Formats: sequence, C-alpha cells, structure tokens
Amino acid sequence: MRSNGAALDLRLLPSDVRGEEGLDALCALLRGFVALGGWFLQPDVADAAILKEAQKHPENYQTLSVRVSGWNARFVTLNREWQNMVIAQNEH
Repeated sequence: MRSNGAALDLRLLPSDVRGEEGLDALCALLRGFVALGGWFLQPDVADAAILKEAQKHPENYQTLSVRVSGWNARFVTLNREWQNMVIAQNEH
C-alpha cells in the first residue's frame, strides 16, 4: 500500500473503546493502520453528551480536542457557534 499523505479522521463513540475489550480493539485498529502504511490518524472519542458537558463545565475539559473542517481545536476554545456545530455533527 502506498501512502498519499491524507489524514484519516475517525469518530469513535466512548462505548467503542470502553473497558478492556474496547482498549484492545482500539490498539488493534492502530496497529493495523500502521501495518498498512498509514501515517496520520486522528481518532476522536467523544459524543454529543460529552461535548455538552464540556460546554457547561469547560474547566474540566481543557484538553478535549475535536476535528473541525480539517483542523484540530481544543473544544473549549471554540466560540459557542462552533461548539454547537461540533455537537450537532456528533448527534448523528
């Protein structure tokens, strides 16, 4: 496989990576990605509930990173309009 330099953005639900089995699945995904020649993977593990909680209590979510239109941002640094857009994308 030849890498084209494109980033692979993955949105995972917290339930996808919960517990020992979820951690094993995430590790297998990462190992497989690297084994196939991937070089930039952006996994986001969040759902609308977590993002809404981060809006209410930003002091507890200072390191929560989200993918927005091809770039990463700390969720709590986004203005309310952008935060609401990210939340809406994660409600589907």
